[in-house]
Amino acid sequence: MGKRQTRVFNQEIALQAQELLLQPLVHVVLQTNVVLQGKLRTIDQVNVELWDRCFERRVLPLQQIKEIIYDKEAAF
Repeated sequence: MGKRQTRVFNQEIALQAQELLLQPLVHVVLQTNVVLQGKLRTIDQVNVELWDRCFERRVLPLQQIKEIIYDKEAAF
């Protein structure tokens, strides 16, 4: 089984919110190229709430997010 990375850019985050909330682990890339890892808890029109690996709650404004990356299992 392989993995494929899926990239969701800023303008698509609200449209793909349901899929993103189902992922056990995502990488949030900020406009400053800082990467945060964790599980998304909520996504609304203004903010994204992320619980990182240390169980710290982080609320990130959507305008600070460049993209969200997550892995999907491939069939081969």
